[in-house]
Amino acid sequence: MGWAEENNIKALCFDIDGTLYPKWQTDLYLFFSALRHPVFSVRYNSMRQKMRAQDGYKADRMLSLAGFRAKEKELMGWKGSDEEWIETYERKLLRPWEKSMARFIHPFPYVRESLEAARARGFFLAALSDFPLSGKLSILGLDDCFDWKASTEDTGYLKPCDQPFIYMLREIGIRPEEALYVGDSYKKDVVGASKVGMRTLLIRKGADKASFPLADLVLTSWQTFANIVI
Repeated sequence: MGWAEENNIKALCFDIDGTLYPKWQTDLYLFFSALRHPVFSVRYNSMRQKMRAQDGYKADRMLSLAGFRAKEKELMGWKGSDEEWIETYERKLLRPWEKSMARFIHPFPYVRESLEAARARGFFLAALSDFPLSGKLSILGLDDCFDWKASTEDTGYLKPCDQPFIYMLREIGIRPEEALYVGDSYKKDVVGASKVGMRTLLIRKGADKASFPLADLVLTSWQTFANIVI
């Protein structure tokens, strides 16, 4: 019996970017993307940082994807219409990424084996990403492993705000204490999920438990995930 069963965990919930595959892979793409649209890229990244700071850890209610796009537009200082903002965002960022991601992203070793082991033990598997899914799980060869997946953007907020986690738990019908959230960011994944009562696992190369007190578990690679958690 692994840690998850010992702690009555029923659902394993995962961040995607930086957790199921190395973050440097998206960073490499973003570097090339910034060369094409440097001013837009800098402003877009700054906008997302401002959004996290503005929303914090708690929001009163969930928004819609349209509400999220409206917040993006406001924080970007966009002067055009909502439709013009969405078209610009999709043309400069989303569609190029969707066309290019197959060349850039590849899962960590042992990810699929770990997810298959979890499914074999009867765990519910969910994925919650701060970015649009855009077929990413299929490209990673992991789409069939998950019972539920969504983007936090659909809730109107980014992690570590509580609304994406609350939405996920409501959708999958699991109490917070019955869910383990796995991510590579302490502030966004571990702190955000723990504030709604979820158990948490930080998976990051070189990490140690003493440095991340809110994490229930800290692992340095996927190689040990199945043995310890499952």
